[in-house]
Amino acid sequence: MAFALVAMLALTGCFKKVTTDTTLRIKTLVEAESGGERLAAEGCYAYIYYTEKENWTVASYEDAANKIITNLETGEKLSEPNGESEVWSAEGSTTNYLSIFQDKAPALVVVVYPEAQMFAYNYRKAEAENLTYTYLTLIFHKWKTGEYTEGSKDGYKWTVVAPEAPATPPANDENE
Repeated sequence: MAFALVAMLALTGCFKKVTTDTTLRIKTLVEAESGGERLAAEGCYAYIYYTEKENWTVASYEDAANKIITNLETGEKLSEPNGESEVWSAEGSTTNYLSIFQDKAPALVVVVYPEAQMFAYNYRKAEAENLTYTYLTLIFHKWKTGEYTEGSKDGYKWTVVAPEAPATPPANDENE
């Protein structure tokens, strides 16, 4: 009887449920000048689309702000995200996080920073296994222009799109 009880207890670990649901906790920061202080990027929001392939993108800031993604192959547009973020505050932290639930992969996660008219997206291919929370950091560098990447590994790497630098005004020859 004791042997049967020990065997049953040992086997219960083999049948542990594997879950792929995770809540993304995204810390958004902004750096106004190169090497400058990084502060909380206030007013950001995020949304998520479950996509079949990595062929979806955000075409412009206007699309990002309106929650529209575009299929690179077909031109199809989607405008109803599968989920949207909420603000989450970590106890003892002065920085708020965006919190968004992900229960499928692949997924395209988009973060919009309205104050700077910048946005970022992250294509998450892998499903998290038994990971209740996935912590991500996104730094908006206001001093950069155009598109750049932020982060160091797949699933955590953001493509950030900043406004282009203003064109240099033409020289005024009348005053010379």
